[in-house]
Amino acid sequence: MDDVERVFNAEIGRRVRVARVRAKLTQELLARKAGLTRGSITNIESGAQAPPPYRLVRLASALGVEPADLLPGLQEFGHVNELPDYLADTVASVASEAFERRARDGQV
Repeated sequence: MDDVERVFNAEIGRRVRVARVRAKLTQELLARKAGLTRGSITNIESGAQAPPPYRLVRLASALGVEPADLLPGLQEFGHVNELPDYLADTVASVASEAFERRARDGQV
């Protein structure tokens, strides 16, 4: 794991933790709601484990936020070229889906 990926994962973890605290959930309760283990939540929040897109969506749903809210913006890392390809693709995919949902809901 390179430095950019490490920082990216840590930021996802920070965002998950902030959303969890705002939702007044323990790690255990979030884990149950998202179909994960408390250990996975701990690892995600610490940045040691990055959730794949389907888990990110499950976490977002359990937290009552959009999946894109849990992802750092590309501007935080400069250009997309600074992220590994698979991370850049994931960020772009989730951001696009969030935009489409907001557009369907009349929020854009």
